[in-house]
Amino acid sequence: MDGCPFSWTSRALDARPLPVSSEAVYLIDDDPLAIKRLENALVDQTGYSVAAFQSPESLWAAIRERKPDVVVADLHMPAVGGLDLLDEIGDALPEVVGILMVNFGDPKLRAALAQLGPLRVVNKPCDVRDLQLKISAGVERACLERELGDLRTELARAKRRLADIEREARTATKRLVEAEQLAAVGRVVSGIAHEIGTQLALVGYAEAIKSRVADDPELTEFADIIVAAQRRLSAMVDEIRDFAAGPGAERALHREPSELAGLVDEAMAILQYERGVRDRRLELDYKARPLVSVNRQKLQQVAINLVSNAVLATEPGATITVEVDADETEGVAMVSVVDTGAGMSSDVLERLGEPFFSTREGSGLGVGICKRILEEHHGRLEFHSSPGKGTRATAVLPLLEIDA
Repeated sequence: MDGCPFSWTSRALDARPLPVSSEAVYLIDDDPLAIKRLENALVDQTGYSVAAFQSPESLWAAIRERKPDVVVADLHMPAVGGLDLLDEIGDALPEVVGILMVNFGDPKLRAALAQLGPLRVVNKPCDVRDLQLKISAGVERACLERELGDLRTELARAKRRLADIEREARTATKRLVEAEQLAAVGRVVSGIAHEIGTQLALVGYAEAIKSRVADDPELTEFADIIVAAQRRLSAMVDEIRDFAAGPGAERALHREPSELAGLVDEAMAILQYERGVRDRRLELDYKARPLVSVNRQKLQQVAINLVSNAVLATEPGATITVEVDADETEGVAMVSVVDTGAGMSSDVLERLGEPFFSTREGSGLGVGICKRILEEHHGRLEFHSSPGKGTRATAVLPLLEIDA
């Protein structure tokens, strides 16, 4: 049956003949004369497609061939009671309307009315018009319930879509705020980059100092550290400018095959004279010496930033461990900086890398710059931390592919 062809309210108030319809109505009663008489009356007075059965087996066989709209069952039958049969049909086919025929003086009439309601119980012998009214009401109700189910499905789908739109709006708003923040960084950086470059150029005199103290190894080493620091600071200014330009900016990234452990050694050599590092115990744990294709200065900057963050998160005397390892199965190399400091909550971990977000003094750009560098190398930055239990920050990079 398609649609809801009847209006029950108008039918209840109107004594005119009911409209002709094509509902499939199955009757079941073990009394052959009674069931045949009811079948003929329904066929003669309605437009229903009617079929009569005397056993549950024959009824179920017909249901498997064609699902009916309505099943009208007698309360008392030898094989199975009408109530039980309607329950079985309702469990298997909830959309089928079940109506029970009960003799007026039957002691089970009250229980049947309580269980099914007056619109699903008819007196036996049946008045055809009363039965037709209840069939029409049941079919209309089933139709409305299907429509209600469809509406609920559409509502659930609309709610899911609305939730998706809200998530997209939040993401777009977040990206807009980040873009505005990065634009502000860009304006600031462009104003100070020239001045910083001028001051850093003065550090170039360390090269001249180095040539004059060539016979003093210690002073030569100090001069080398100053020169390396000058290059690193110049690279950091460029990296901040790149960060402010956004992820879509074009960058020429020079890479070369490098041993990751050697890069970490160079970065730690730059840090060894920094006071915060000297006040901690720095341990190097190289479980492997993997080869990677990287920009050496940028990867050193990542290692330096991660160790500097660990210094800020710990007290003097604490141990900071720098690990280098590789996973041949995954095809990646890892540099991990592990501290036993204050640790971070899940809320803080979710915000790491946001521009200007920091739990300590600083610009809040360090983690974001590290993430950007690793993404440029097709890698990633991972954090594992919990309050009071320290932090593990891991830079993950692809292993160098060596042609056989």
